[in-house]
Formats: sequence, structure tokens, C-alpha cells
Amino acid sequence: MSDKTEVLAISIQQPWAELIISGRKTIELRTWKRTYRGQLWLHTGLHESPELDKAFSFSTLFRGGYIGVVTLELIVEMTEERWEKWRQQHLDFGQFFPGFYAWVLSSPLRFKSPLLAPGKTGLYSPSQEIYSQLMDRLKDAEEG
Repeated sequence: MSDKTEVLAISIQQPWAELIISGRKTIELRTWKRTYRGQLWLHTGLHESPELDKAFSFSTLFRGGYIGVVTLELIVEMTEERWEKWRQQHLDFGQFFPGFYAWVLSSPLRFKSPLLAPGKTGLYSPSQEIYSQLMDRLKDAEEG
């Protein structure tokens, strides 16, 4: 992970980001796809959803920064058949809607302490200053 151009970030609102970094959610749905595969810095948005937090038994979640890294393995069109097979990994038990892509995530690694920093929409490259801090947190997390 030494080449900055290889690692992008994604901002996901809570509690979904927490569910991803804890390994409970391995499918993220998006209306867009990219060719990028590999590790992603996981950023949490600022938006609060008390009903969702409560539904997953969370009372306080970190918001507005980076909480770890996850690997984007695959992006595939979400079909009704896939939805039936994968929705438990998405943690949403609603009905199928066409037009979404399943982002298959693996290998979540939580930072020992989150990094408060702004995010962006889509896949993006963190600033050089933020990137250096992310690398420090990643090293600490990998060491144990």
C-alpha cells in the first residue's frame, strides 16, 4: 500500500460504515461502478440516522472521518437472484430495486483510533497530509 495512487477512499454513512468495518456487512450497494479494485480507506459521513443506529443496537458511533481500511473485491450488477442470495450480507431486507451494483467487500481492518477528516462523494484520493496520517494509523492497526 505504499503507492498513494493505488489507494482510494469511500465515504459511507453510519451505521453502515461500522457494520462494514466490523465485518458484519460485506455487500455495499451503489448506483455506479468503477474499474478500481483493491484496498479502500473507509470514511464515515456526518449524517445521523437514529432509527438505523437503534435498529443495529448502536448508541454512539464515530462520524466525520476515517475508521479503517477494507478491500473492494468485486463490483457486479445486482440482479433479483443475487439480491435474494446476498441481501443478508447487505443487511437490508427490503425488496429488490433494479439499477444497483453490489460492491463486494472483504478484509476489514479497524484503526486503533479514528481520524477526523472531511470526506467526499464517490471514490476519491485523500490529500497528501491525510494520506500520511492514514498510513500511520494503518501501520499501528497492522501491528496489533
